Parts: sequence; structure tokens; C-alpha cells
Amino acid sequence: MLKINTLIAGCFLILLSGCLVSKQQDIPTWHLVYQNDSTGHTLYGNKRILTDAIKRGSPVRVAWGEKLDDGTSDVEFSVPEFVTLVGDTDVVVQFPASMIQTEYMIAKKSYLKTNPPTQWRALMSTDGHYHQFHTDFKTGEVTRVMWLKTAMAWYVLSPQNDKRHLPQLALKNGIQLDSIKRGK
Repeated sequence: MLKINTLIAGCFLILLSGCLVSKQQDIPTWHLVYQNDSTGHTLYGNKRILTDAIKRGSPVRVAWGEKLDDGTSDVEFSVPEFVTLVGDTDVVVQFPASMIQTEYMIAKKSYLKTNPPTQWRALMSTDGHYHQFHTDFKTGEVTRVMWLKTAMAWYVLSPQNDKRHLPQLALKNGIQLDSIKRGK
């Protein structure tokens, strides 16, 4: 009788663990799904997985960084506030304003730039281009504009096996001028 009860308990635990694994795969987690080099060539993953996750409504994070000849490095992560899917093949993101730091490679020297206080805004694309500008926080004047190329890592928050509906979002005549309001 003890052997039968042990066998039943073992089978129950095996079934339960299978259910738990299945449920865990449905829990959204952050995944690196695509990485491009500074020319837009794929280093890792699949850009289609990125674009499909965005179509399904998954949040995105982007990381980029640099390593100097002496070995020091920095990696930056940001969550975009605006995402554009271009031609169903590329992703362009805009990041919210952030304050410029005094230092990026040495943590002990990292403070917010205050003379003058300067904000940073940027746009990045899976084709490798990166455009940013700095604004004097006091005056609102743009003080620096930069065009760069950079490698980027693209993360999405999604279930491991994402089977959610993939909507068709770019519709023919999906945006039309509202002629009724034009004359007002």
C-alpha cells in the first residue's frame, strides 16, 4: 500500500511540476530578442521577434554602451516613450528627457551636470543610427546635436512562448484627414 501511495504522490508531483513550468512560460519576463551592430547588421536574435512583440503590445528596453582601450566601460539602458515600426522591418524609438551626467565611466565621479543643468533626448533605430541633442535646462536652448552609429540590444517584456494574437496595425486608409473639422 505504501508503494502505491508513493507512486501516486510521485505521479501527482510530476503532473504538478509540468503545470508549473507551463504557467511560468506564460508569465512575462524581459528577454533579449535582438541585437544590432552600428551598421544595423544582426549580431543576435531575430528582428521579426522584436517587431512582433511590439505589435502585441510588449514594452521595450534598449541598451547600448562602449568600452575604451583601457578596459573601462559603460552600458546604458532606457525605456522609450515613443515607438515606431517602419515598413514592418525596423524599429525607431524616442527616449524621454534625462539629465546629462558629469561622468559615465567612473561611478565615484558620476553626478548630474548642473553648470548648466543639461537634458538629453535621443532617438535610436535598429538600423544602427542614433541621434541625440542636449538642451540647457534653464534656457531651453539646444546646446549640442549629435549623429552617431551604435550597437544596440533590444529587450521585450513578454511570455517566453508568446502566442498572443498578432494584429495587423498598418491598415490601408488607416489615417485620413478629417475634412469635417478642417473648416473650423
